[in-house]
Amino acid sequence: MTETRAEKAQRLVDEGRVTIGQKTSSFTQAVVQGKDGRYRTTIYVNGTFWCTCKWGDFHNYTDDLCAHALAVKLATEKENEPCP
Repeated sequence: MTETRAEKAQRLVDEGRVTIGQKTSSFTQAVVQGKDGRYRTTIYVNGTFWCTCKWGDFHNYTDDLCAHALAVKLATEKENEPCP
């Protein structure tokens, strides 16, 4: 069975493959270590993204996020969680 983008994104976060770089009020940039290499990914506050992966070649600057962009979003949300 093939992983969905959401499942892959969660796995990437769980495996510690997301490195958050620059965060501003407009965007978050990160590097995601994928199976076939490292992907530079940017998530914009308007819900769109940019990524160097193949999915990004066709969907950049849309809200149809690739697994890498979803992973960055998840990692950012996780990072912002208050400590218990």
